Amino acid sequence: MDRDRSKVAAVVVNWNRCELLLEAVGSLAASNWPNLRVIVVDNGSTDGSAEAIAERYPDAVVLRNCSNLGFAVGSGQGLDEALKDGGDYIFFLNNDATVEPDAVLELVGLFESHPRAGAAAPYILYHNRRDRIWYGGGIVALWRGWIGHRHLRHRFRQDKHQPALTGYITGCAFMARAGALKEVGGFDTGYGLYSEDVDLSLRLQRAGWELWVTPKAVTYHRVSVTAGGELSPFKAFHRGRSNALLVRRYTPVWAWPTLIIGGVIGGIALTVRLLPAGRIGTACALWQGIISGLAGGRIPDRYSL
Repeated sequence: MDRDRSKVAAVVVNWNRCELLLEAVGSLAASNWPNLRVIVVDNGSTDGSAEAIAERYPDAVVLRNCSNLGFAVGSGQGLDEALKDGGDYIFFLNNDATVEPDAVLELVGLFESHPRAGAAAPYILYHNRRDRIWYGGGIVALWRGWIGHRHLRHRFRQDKHQPALTGYITGCAFMARAGALKEVGGFDTGYGLYSEDVDLSLRLQRAGWELWVTPKAVTYHRVSVTAGGELSPFKAFHRGRSNALLVRRYTPVWAWPTLIIGGVIGGIALTVRLLPAGRIGTACALWQGIISGLAGGRIPDRYSL
């Protein structure tokens, strides 16, 4: 593997998470891949994030937006900047995630071994439980409205897992060929938050590219810190809306009866779990998001980015 030949650009989108951002960029700076360029897209942070990165990591490129434009828009800006420099691979990393030093090397190695790989993801472990898997691959079953992680919360033993094809890659941490991203057009900004990674995955697959996940590359994720926690109304609304938009785009007509039945049953089951926990606001936000996505409506101000 020629480490001096392949250019890798790492894109991190941030909004008001200065300390986490410094950790994320710090883990990239510790990478053993020498030809790595770090691009931070700051979405109008008011906590000094952009200034802190510029001071501590002067070699990093910092793109500053005046407001929070969301993950998809920010990622697109980072991608455009990476392509200007002729990057071969683009590595997208959440600002609440960190990587092992050899993660970039392992991902580049996978691409070199699989010429049709368009995108590849590391195994992603919980930050606070580093022996437990958060993402070990993805499953997409839109005919019943279900998208999920493989091996979720299972114990991670690197020698027990192998690189494998996956149904989708998660936007939390993944690498993609620059050529594949240019071919399909990058992220769709219509999603706002969530599901843009599944949408990108499906478009890559339809274009003939493979999606891979490898346990040889490892990332750690503080799950849902930026969105305010796993059960926040903000996250529930955007999850519901984006999943509904995804379903509208990709689910064939013949699957709609099963999808509607499964979606209603699943939504009711989730609501039943949320209400006893005092999460009435979260349950309401979820249903508002689903209705908004199916109707293609605007995002209410209280859930705006």
